[in-house]
Amino acid sequence: MQVSTVQPVFKLELNHKVTPGIVTIAKYDGTHPCLTASAGYDKIIIHHPHGGIVSGRAQRSQAHGEVSELNLSQAVIALASGPLKPDTGRDVLLIGSPTQILAYDVHDNSDLFFKEAQDGVNVIITGTFGKYNKLLAIVGGNSSVQGLNWEGNEIFWNVVSGKVCSMMTFDFDKDGENELLIGCDDSYIRVLKNNQFIVELPETGSVICLSQINEVRFAYGLANGTIGIYEEGIRLWRVKSKQNAIALQWSGETLACCWANGRIDWRDVAGRVQRRVQMRSGAAAMLLADYRSTGAPDIVAVSDKGEVLGYCPHEKTTGFNPASKKPPSEEDRLAITELLNKKQALMVELQHYEANAANLNTSLEVGDRPATAMPTNTRLHVAITADSEEGCLDITVSTNNETIVRAAMVLAEGVFETGETLARHPLTSQLRSLLHISLRPPRDIPLDVHIKALVGYPDSEQFHIFELTKQLPRFAMYTPAPPTLIKPKEESFVTFKITERIQRICIWINQNFLLDDVELEHEDIKELDISFICLRDRSRLSLYFGADGHVKIVTPDIRLAGDLIQSLAVYLNLSDLQSTAQFPEAERKLREEMNNAAEVGETRSRLAAETAEKAQLITALLPAAQDAASYDLKEMMKRYKEVIMLNEELLTGCIVRRATQEQAVGSLKNLHTILQQAARLRVGKYSKAAVVACRDAVRSNNTDALIKILQVGDS
Repeated sequence: MQVSTVQPVFKLELNHKVTPGIVTIAKYDGTHPCLTASAGYDKIIIHHPHGGIVSGRAQRSQAHGEVSELNLSQAVIALASGPLKPDTGRDVLLIGSPTQILAYDVHDNSDLFFKEAQDGVNVIITGTFGKYNKLLAIVGGNSSVQGLNWEGNEIFWNVVSGKVCSMMTFDFDKDGENELLIGCDDSYIRVLKNNQFIVELPETGSVICLSQINEVRFAYGLANGTIGIYEEGIRLWRVKSKQNAIALQWSGETLACCWANGRIDWRDVAGRVQRRVQMRSGAAAMLLADYRSTGAPDIVAVSDKGEVLGYCPHEKTTGFNPASKKPPSEEDRLAITELLNKKQALMVELQHYEANAANLNTSLEVGDRPATAMPTNTRLHVAITADSEEGCLDITVSTNNETIVRAAMVLAEGVFETGETLARHPLTSQLRSLLHISLRPPRDIPLDVHIKALVGYPDSEQFHIFELTKQLPRFAMYTPAPPTLIKPKEESFVTFKITERIQRICIWINQNFLLDDVELEHEDIKELDISFICLRDRSRLSLYFGADGHVKIVTPDIRLAGDLIQSLAVYLNLSDLQSTAQFPEAERKLREEMNNAAEVGETRSRLAAETAEKAQLITALLPAAQDAASYDLKEMMKRYKEVIMLNEELLTGCIVRRATQEQAVGSLKNLHTILQQAARLRVGKYSKAAVVACRDAVRSNNTDALIKILQVGDS
């Protein structure tokens, strides 16, 4: 398909450099849109093209008459805007710094709130969420998310297992209430509903952007260059680029994607590129807004050099007469294109079969096998087994006749450290009809393994390509333990009760583990006891399902226990599940992180007091040194030396405070990870109650309460 270019409908220069990803468009007076962006470490620029000159803290820029500058005392990490304050109709500017959140009313030059963010600030959005029908400021940190109202009061809080990279409010389950979609650096898209996670969508990289398309679809972008579309939790398509996507916006009938190198392309519902444009420098942001005040939104693209380009979301067509024949619909055009592609593929395949048949007939006459010969009954078989000695999964690729497997390529996203594809091509002397490939999935998620193999005779010059896809279950890296292996002591375990037939439990095990079908010896058996060995670290996993519904999972890995419970709850359609757990290692880490957090908090308070005291001394010494310059030069030099020494001490203190802050963020992230794992040991209202109780315990610095919550939940 020919890709068309598009011309901007407006263009302007800000004459300031723009920090990528920290851009928003807001109506501070309720009417006129203003582009707001970070223009450096601690500077914000506000472009007001419609005459609404920003006053107050913002000062008119000397580089551009329609730009005002707002200088802060801390680094600008994130920007967002929205009509947070009720009954005003004006947007409020939300500014995120490494440890603080500021809500600033630009129009009134007043602060709505100023709040500390102990877990840091990475992303800020505004939106309604669940039962909270009023607009909230939703802040994503290093390991948590929280919602704040216009007064800065915390409305909700929850923990995630990774750094929050993107967020979006979206009605995921179509119940009339928005859910919060969270993209993290641990390659998951999580759906938070009423402060409990209902869905986790595994991906292959950090989820750096999310964007709504319509009522049932949303688009996503990953740090590895992948973009795609989900519909009701099912991925429709995805494509990958060498560049990273900065932003995604649905415009008209196409998905606009802005890449880091400044390229913008528009893709149809199938992911094909329809239009494309290249900016003169790297991209900083792309937003959908009515910046011209025409009543229709435009695609507003901002470069890192300060160039702003506006594009019409709909492609303008020329030469079409409405009275003429009606053009084909999008569905008809896609169907025709798909049929033509199938026809072309079948024609090529038919030509290959005809050439192969002709070569076989010729070989019978001359007694020579052609280079493209291939028996018609050739089949490619793929088997996946567990290799306990090597600690991996063994993929066996083989043929059913005398042909050999010349090479094989395995595509499995998120598995290989060096990329997404692994190629195996043995030496000529080692060619056989059998080829082994090792696979080590780092995470317990379902995997689709795509295999392409070159098959032919040993002396062939041309080979045939066979393609197969194998699906790996979620817990494929756990193999059954030998019956003779002694069971370890049950020091770490989780127990709960369910009401379910043991036959359904067997079906769940067969679907989620890579093993021969687990079958009961006879129908009267009411309990099941099965053990596994993890191929990664040789740790043990035991599952016991009693006749009375009592279930016990024995494993030293609390994360694995949570994954098993969540998988079982989804399969059995359990809305609520309470459990009792005992994980001594997790409890020890929890106590350690709580102690570290307390020590770091005391250190930060002491350093802040020392810094304030030295700053006051410098404030007093400087005027004294200036006064001494008129009557005693020695006294002046003495004062200035004291100022220099205090300044050096302040710089040293700043370095120590920065290191302390990094240590605090790390301890808090580890603590939140343990709390999230404790919440995943429960389902539904019990998981939600555990999160709320954990928040209260952390605020009150109650370690014993946290240990109890980990063990029995909030009961």
